[in-house]
Amino acid sequence: MTEVELERKLLEVMSPEYIEPLIKFLKLIRRLDELGILDAMSNLLSNDVIEDLVKTLMSTNFIRLLNNYEELLALSARLSEPRTKESIEKTLDLLNALSNTGLLDTLKDLLSDPEVLSEVSHIFINTNMIYLVTNIDTLLDFMARIRCCAYVASLNAARDVASDGRSIIRTISEMLKDEDARRGLNFLLLSAKYLGRQLKERGFEKQALSAST
Repeated sequence: MTEVELERKLLEVMSPEYIEPLIKFLKLIRRLDELGILDAMSNLLSNDVIEDLVKTLMSTNFIRLLNNYEELLALSARLSEPRTKESIEKTLDLLNALSNTGLLDTLKDLLSDPEVLSEVSHIFINTNMIYLVTNIDTLLDFMARIRCCAYVASLNAARDVASDGRSIIRTISEMLKDEDARRGLNFLLLSAKYLGRQLKERGFEKQALSAST
């Protein structure tokens, strides 16, 4: 670049069109320096920080996040809705209640046992269970005809509780505060585990498998 071209460029830059934005930019830089932000940014430009930043920006998870940016914004908007927030809070309260009663630990122990998972899959994936599901209306009608005072009284009590308009999560949370309910749930879960094991030891597993096929 010749001296004449350099002078022409300088004159062009010194025009009011460029000077006013430049003054604003310099004032902004000065303000950032007064606040100490420039010093903080200077410290962030160290080799270690830049290396960690580049590794983060170049990771597959970050790139996947950028590709799904719109979906992430939509999810954030959904989570910020009052109704969704309230539902999440109720769910967390329910999980805390389950954890306090020890039921989560019991479920964890049951689901971490391969034998229990195998028995559960055999129970739910067989022709008898499919028949039961497809004929659930008939089964419910049959149960309604059972003349048992205790059974009818229990159903009436459950119906009264269910008709008060409360959510299922709230109902379960309140039930878990009852010592008898907690004791009964723990007993049922543990009984199911050991009953399944006894059935397997006595050869009922083969019968269940042959019936499912």
